[in-house]
Amino acid sequence: MKTCTLSKAKSALGRLADQALKGRPTVIPRGGKLVILQAYQLPDHPDEFDTLIQAGKESPHRELAKKVLADIWRRGRAGIRTR
Repeated sequence: MKTCTLSKAKSALGRLADQALKGRPTVIPRGGKLVILQAYQLPDHPDEFDTLIQAGKESPHRELAKKVLADIWRRGRAGIRTR
């Protein structure tokens, strides 16, 4: 797994995203923690997506505005339907 500083990742985000989509994730250290840029495969079944959204809502993080969360949910469900 490749490691990259945040400043280098910002200038090479497109290339790093392409590599992640090809199965080569990148680790970006930030404030003593790690951020991993990797491809994400949408679940095959809408119920799985709903479960992942619920787990995300219940996880310890900054709350999303209802409008933002609804948009994420809408785009995710649309991605599942187009498969």
